Amino acid sequence: MRAAAVGACLLFNEPNIRYSTGVSAMPIWSNTTFVRAALVPAEGRPILFEHGNSIHRSRTVADDVRPMHAWEFYDDQTTEAATWARETVDAMRELRVDGAPVAVDRLGTPGFLALQAEGVTIIDSAPVTQEAREVKTPEEVRLFEINGAMVVEMLSAFEDAIAPGVRERELLAVLSDTMLRRGGEYLATSTVCSGPNTNPWRSEATDRAMEAGDLVYVDTDTVGIEGYFFCVSRTFLCGDGLPTAAQRDTYKASFEWLEAMKAVVRPGLTCGELADVAPKLPEKYMPQRYEVMIHSVGLEEESPNVCYPIDRQMNPDRLIREDMTLVVELYAGEVGADHGVKLGDEVLVTGNGVRVLAPYPFTTELLV
Repeated sequence: MRAAAVGACLLFNEPNIRYSTGVSAMPIWSNTTFVRAALVPAEGRPILFEHGNSIHRSRTVADDVRPMHAWEFYDDQTTEAATWARETVDAMRELRVDGAPVAVDRLGTPGFLALQAEGVTIIDSAPVTQEAREVKTPEEVRLFEINGAMVVEMLSAFEDAIAPGVRERELLAVLSDTMLRRGGEYLATSTVCSGPNTNPWRSEATDRAMEAGDLVYVDTDTVGIEGYFFCVSRTFLCGDGLPTAAQRDTYKASFEWLEAMKAVVRPGLTCGELADVAPKLPEKYMPQRYEVMIHSVGLEEESPNVCYPIDRQMNPDRLIREDMTLVVELYAGEVGADHGVKLGDEVLVTGNGVRVLAPYPFTTELLV
């Protein structure tokens, strides 16, 4: 914040509030509304403006928790937003950051206009918050390890439940059940696909019943214990039969690419350099390639990203650093084919390369 000449960050995005205060409240609902915010100065303790009925809980963690004057759900949003803006400016004066630019992550139109009317200079918070969250602390690394063990349990229960006649949504429920019982919070997506639903990528769980011989894939996309995000992908074979030659070919190509990509990740390389040394995905899978080869992860999917060499690199000069957590993943599915494969691992960058945080085994029947 000092480097960016920012007096304070005004944060509504739930992961940013959680990172700066340690407090989460109704995260799914809070991310679709403006009922809580954190005012975080460059020096000193943050002020958490909290949803009224959550104040007692948040005060067990944060030092300074005050009622949030929300402007949504009123007929006269302009008047309510003006009250909120005045209270925010008063808090900025307390923190002695009034007059300096305020970095904001997201803000609805009534709140934006009300702050402007108070003369507040608003800039984007992303450069500040993304850089702050890139390298993980020892406490965060430990939380990733705890969550990794939970994700392994989730995938084990998921694989055990795969059988002909089981519906995709029933498998999704198995995944969610294990997560909730272990203290996780919610699934960010519902990516459980089988048979023809595995091609193209980015389908969601349906009522389709699995059949013997289907490929079944899952992307966990789990907001886990203390909110840490786990994005691990595996593809399985339904039933006791043998996979087709085409299924084995796609799975083997995916597995080999994933292992080779993990092998080249190390601290000191830029994202652009990683793209240059990345293994080549077979050409027949490129038209339906995944959006990126690597993305960062923390309390949500984060920056930086490493794109395929034929695509524009989002963060070409960003340096890979020790104690970053990354997701290395791919989708392989030929256009018009009856199957596709999704594989991915979440890793911690170490001085010697990467360490897989949820080391779940791959499907040997698809590799022979």
